[in-house]
Amino acid sequence: MLQGKGHYGEYLAEYAVGNNNLPGQSVTYMNILVPRRGKATSESEIDVLVLHERGIYVIESKNYIGWIFGNKDQRQWTMCLRHGRKEHFYNPIQQNQTHVRALAEYLRLPESAFRSFIVFSDKCELKNVPLYGEFYRVCQRRHLVHDMKCDLERRQVVFNEDEFAALKVKLDELKAASSDEALAKHTEEARAVVAGKICPYCGADLVERRRKADGKTFIGCSAFPKCKYTRNGW
Repeated sequence: MLQGKGHYGEYLAEYAVGNNNLPGQSVTYMNILVPRRGKATSESEIDVLVLHERGIYVIESKNYIGWIFGNKDQRQWTMCLRHGRKEHFYNPIQQNQTHVRALAEYLRLPESAFRSFIVFSDKCELKNVPLYGEFYRVCQRRHLVHDMKCDLERRQVVFNEDEFAALKVKLDELKAASSDEALAKHTEEARAVVAGKICPYCGADLVERRRKADGKTFIGCSAFPKCKYTRNGW
């Protein structure tokens, strides 16, 4: 359910911010893989990225329906559907922050040069979510261009022509490496993490262990003691 029409939402977001819809010099990319070192997945996948002379916008698209609940610090947000049905998904603010960190490290830029946008479908209703933060904005798709323009108006040019061109070269290289095959491999890695088979901290296998104190079983990282991730069960 959560993945069904995701690519369509990404396309709509990319189309909205591309096609010269934003003032100033910019380049738009969709579905870019950014290397990550020592993490659960070997890359972060950015849905839509806008390299702008006033900063870099990292956009996470959520093509969901129903009512959306969550706060900045919750690991899981909730989508409420008809007849009381609920589905949970990873906090998109935290999710997109991992994308920003990976890209900041790759481009050797401070995280302050980035702006995180989480964009939900117009078919959902944001019931109780934080819409603004120091480095992020949560909105629905119909407000994306307007909100980005407002954000750009508050910012100064941070990349001169040479810096912009150099960043574009690096992003072009990432896009060229983000082939269909590479994207498919990343999807499988991400599914393994979601399924609970892979440690979300370091990417090693998860195994069943037994506490010496009470004999109860728990799930822990096979890389222990280097990685101390645990949870109660599968």
